[in-house]
Amino acid sequence: MTRKGLYTLSAIIYIALIALITLPPVTAALDRVTPRILGMPCMQFFLIMVPVALAVWLAVWFLWECKIEDREAAKAEAQTGGEAK
Repeated sequence: MTRKGLYTLSAIIYIALIALITLPPVTAALDRVTPRILGMPCMQFFLIMVPVALAVWLAVWFLWECKIEDREAAKAEAQTGGEAK
């Protein structure tokens, strides 16, 4: 995956997760649902799950971007013949 693709995927994930707890139709639907998830009302579970999911994705993004940077650095080094910058 390229850096641009990673940024696009991240934007989609962040927008989807934030929309899950901020858009009125979604919150109205979650407020009507009466089941409990892990002992919490449905909306409360999502209010806790979204920040946790965002933090996990941020860690994954950091590790994935490090791999991309390493790959780009190795490619640049191979093109220059290993010369010092």
